[in-house]
Amino acid sequence: MQEFHEAIIVGGGPAGLTAGIYLRRASIDVLLLEKGIVGGAILQTEQIENYPGFPGGISGKDLMGRMAEQSREFGLTIREASPVSSLSKAGERFLVTTGDHGFEAAAVIVATGTTAIRLNIPGEEEFTGRGVSYCATCDGWFFADEDVAVIGGGDAAIEEGLTLANVVRKVSVVHRRDSLRAQQILQERAFKNSKMEFLWNKVPLRISGEDVVESVTLEDTKTGDITEKPVSAVFIYVGSRADTAFVGNLVDRDGAGYVVSGEDLSTRSEGLFVAGDMRKKSLRQVATAVGDGALAAVNLERYVLEKR
Repeated sequence: MQEFHEAIIVGGGPAGLTAGIYLRRASIDVLLLEKGIVGGAILQTEQIENYPGFPGGISGKDLMGRMAEQSREFGLTIREASPVSSLSKAGERFLVTTGDHGFEAAAVIVATGTTAIRLNIPGEEEFTGRGVSYCATCDGWFFADEDVAVIGGGDAAIEEGLTLANVVRKVSVVHRRDSLRAQQILQERAFKNSKMEFLWNKVPLRISGEDVVESVTLEDTKTGDITEKPVSAVFIYVGSRADTAFVGNLVDRDGAGYVVSGEDLSTRSEGLFVAGDMRKKSLRQVATAVGDGALAAVNLERYVLEKR
């Protein structure tokens, strides 16, 4: 017989942990499954300045550490396990499979967030971990006093570029357009930073080196000119995609793969709710993930109590 819980949360980021706090406070039997380190992608953020209650900001690691500690204080069971490989429904119960283990639940919240999109250019896979990175907070210190490139023009690219500027000699921001997509306050900080330069209308074609990254080849999107930029590392931030393949056809998705939900964060499968960055929404921030987690939990609680 498979292990049964009234509720299972898939994903241990801000949305999942918040849902766990709310459900435990409501005395719901809930298990949280996390495939990696509890805290999610926000662990990679060095400084969060727009989450209420923390004047001066707080690191992603510290914030998520507090959330995890608080959830455990309420008795949330957190299990770090293999990624969930499938989610299905049989009758009124959900079947959750992770590695060689199976679980059953009356209701489920999926809060798996997103994964980084890769460029899929020569050298990217070969040099991952040897100069190609998707996390400046994790790897930036390896390249102290060296020149690095950041690919992208959104919030993540500029935030991480500013983080790198505290450590490296120069940050070259490579962007396919002639203006950034990042928030205005981030742009202002970046433009004022003497360690940051901007290579406009450029796309990376190839990452090269011997044993480690030594350069990135760039193409000008307007002239077609090819140049080679010497760098010791390439940090890639060109977007993300929802991590929802395991949900199968239990949900509807938009054209970008994000799960479509109702105002109560329900899906077309009764008892299945979603929360956080993997659902279709206009803003993906810690604050909105926390709100999602709370709302999904309250509505799941109502569903479970009706089924008891």
